[in-house]
Amino acid sequence: MIPSATVVRTAVRLLGVVPVAPARLLARAAGFVAGSLPIARTATLRENLAQLAPQHDRRTRARLARRTFANLLDAAVDLWRLPTMSGAALDALVTVEGREHLDAALALGKGVVAVTPHLGPYELGGAWLAHAGYPVHAMVEVLDAQTNAAMARYREATGMRLIPRSAGMRPVLRLLRERQIVLLVADRVVGEGAEGLEVPFGRGHRAIPTGPAALCIATGAPLLVGYITRTGGNRARYVIRFEPAIDVERTGDAHHDRDRLTRLIGQRLSAVAQAHPDEWFVFQPDWRQREPSSRP
Repeated sequence: MIPSATVVRTAVRLLGVVPVAPARLLARAAGFVAGSLPIARTATLRENLAQLAPQHDRRTRARLARRTFANLLDAAVDLWRLPTMSGAALDALVTVEGREHLDAALALGKGVVAVTPHLGPYELGGAWLAHAGYPVHAMVEVLDAQTNAAMARYREATGMRLIPRSAGMRPVLRLLRERQIVLLVADRVVGEGAEGLEVPFGRGHRAIPTGPAALCIATGAPLLVGYITRTGGNRARYVIRFEPAIDVERTGDAHHDRDRLTRLIGQRLSAVAQAHPDEWFVFQPDWRQREPSSRP
């Protein structure tokens, strides 16, 4: 769900002057209403939840769908506040776990490929990294020029740099040689010509991009999974978690190694999405059901 340039520009201006508490309440209320409407995106979201949270009955998944819309709009409030938010306010908003894993990966001197799902305000995670002084670059989907410019206003507010997907892999390879962090959203294949691999995800299968794994195989850069979710506590609204680097096996068969690593990425991202189904902001179905086992 990508907002229009007008919506983003207006929201950024308003959230620079209105109190944040009522803005969040209004956003969550609007999300609950949207999640109750008989629209295509709501139906798709419930289908996704049936794959991620099959242990719940239909009524519970309907509540999770409403909460997903509420969490999405609530997160948008914090993203759109970034251009006018102080550094102290951003630090108070976020707590971090596993930072030592990121620092250890950077210390190897080969750059870092950090992958994340469409979970929580994932762009806020990248913004915090830049605010904390990390050299971070995020690959983003190419939209129309006005929407790209409007979204760049909050994406780049703390110093995170953007790489359009249309630029290809050459700038990413250069950044890794320069020991930078490249942040990739890796739970959906986006764009024509992008390579994907079907992997287990929830109780079904989804295609995820093979690019992150290919980059690590080619460059020797370590690969980390990082994600941001609501804390549910009073100290900070969100927690950013970095997992230990995934082992990158190199057997000499680049295709085999790429697919193996992609499947490991899929396992990690699926586990995160299943643990936080009402914060997985994916509104496309794209499921492939598992084939029945042929074993007796």
